[in-house]
Amino acid sequence: MAMASLTTLPTELLTQILTDQTLSHGDINDCALTCRLFYTIATTTSPFKRKTKYTFHVDHRSNPSWNLISCILSNPSVGHRIHRIILTWHRRSPHKPSVSWPKQWLWKSHQLVQIKNICKKYNLDEELYSVIEDGYNSEALLPLLLCLTPNLESLDLGHISPSVIRGNSSTPDSAVRIFNACDRTTISKNFKAKNIKGNKKRYFDSRWGSIYRRDILWFYTTLAPKNISLPVFQNIKHLRHGPRDPRRRKLPGWPAEHIPTILLLLPNLESAEFNSAAAFDPSKPGGEYKPLPNPSETIGRNKSSIKHLKLTSCDISIEDYCTLANLTSSLESFACTVIRTGWDTRALRERISKVFMGNNPKLVMNPTSIGVASLMTMGHGFGYHRAPDAYLPFLEADAEEDAEENLKTFEAQKAGREYAESRIWKDEESEPEGEPEYDYEHEHWCDSDCYCGYPRFEDSDSGGYWTDMEPDGGVPLRTRDVKGSKSRSHFVT
Repeated sequence: MAMASLTTLPTELLTQILTDQTLSHGDINDCALTCRLFYTIATTTSPFKRKTKYTFHVDHRSNPSWNLISCILSNPSVGHRIHRIILTWHRRSPHKPSVSWPKQWLWKSHQLVQIKNICKKYNLDEELYSVIEDGYNSEALLPLLLCLTPNLESLDLGHISPSVIRGNSSTPDSAVRIFNACDRTTISKNFKAKNIKGNKKRYFDSRWGSIYRRDILWFYTTLAPKNISLPVFQNIKHLRHGPRDPRRRKLPGWPAEHIPTILLLLPNLESAEFNSAAAFDPSKPGGEYKPLPNPSETIGRNKSSIKHLKLTSCDISIEDYCTLANLTSSLESFACTVIRTGWDTRALRERISKVFMGNNPKLVMNPTSIGVASLMTMGHGFGYHRAPDAYLPFLEADAEEDAEENLKTFEAQKAGREYAESRIWKDEESEPEGEPEYDYEHEHWCDSDCYCGYPRFEDSDSGGYWTDMEPDGGVPLRTRDVKGSKSRSHFVT
């Protein structure tokens, strides 16, 4: 007697089986790949959608972010399943463009029409469409992705890297090299830099939205009162901005003026963590101090809904802390690491505690809630006392998910590393024979007290500080085959 097929069971029973809470995300994903019926059930049930997480790799050489947008444009339901986005940064290195620089992304004509309509519908920045069309800076895709993921609940921006070319890239030669390495067309429609004379670096930075652009990131252009009705802003509950590792919070670097806007612009925000922000004016050179604004009148809200707030290693004044405290009324927990500049440690803690507890009746603070960082003289940098751990409720879930994903993708990661080291990436015409290979794996930018900014090399066991880049070698290349002659499907897991 033949055994009955599982697909002959009623749909209601199959739905109950696939929504069992004991199934892991990997188990459900495997079932979805079995047949069309299982795929439909798995992708339409809430447990599957709740667990969907996407890692957005900025400027990774395999172009996964560009592939994701193309996938969502053809199948919008993929964007609706994404509930969490984590950014990792893989900016280009000026040392060897043929290894670390992704090629220019070429859009299809109907995709450009869709992108242009989306930018107009949600009133995005006027220059954003041109940068997306150019196909060089994948960070410009983040505002577009936010428009395509209305169910997003958690956003982790990570340790941002504003400049498209990391490291020592202040000369026009770097701009010319990156264009020659990435351009895949004879004449780019919006990027005719080959015929430009003078400061090419300035033109490249302004077109790609790198550090020359005073907004620093294209994501910041969405933090405006005109975008208050953006669907994704209504659902975000958890946000983190800044380095995740304490060793990488040495010097503040992103504009803290966006913190008050984020608190008021997200009506359902529950927890937020801001690391290594600085109160400076990005429109002026030299890092001139700029007090944090109070955007209550322009946004139309006086208080934030946030319940858990953490500020670590932020270079802001006591008055700025008072500004943030006046924007909160529902805090249940608060932690910060402040930089002491002439204040008595006890008085500093008391003033911050008083102003936050005065605005938040439910807030309970203890002596360990506020850490103090002393600002050393003679160029010795910051000495930190770590504040309590983050309040984002994802630590245990992330550990389980990452362990499961790492176990299943080990072979893919190995293939990705072999691919990165293969001869297909080498520019044999421009590189003389016998030239030593550049050691990316052991590169560490100088983090000593001299602030020289030059790279240093260490063994993997030395425990040196990380660079501001995520290692490309540990990311599987899943969107292109080795020779790049055939496009592969892009799955969101």
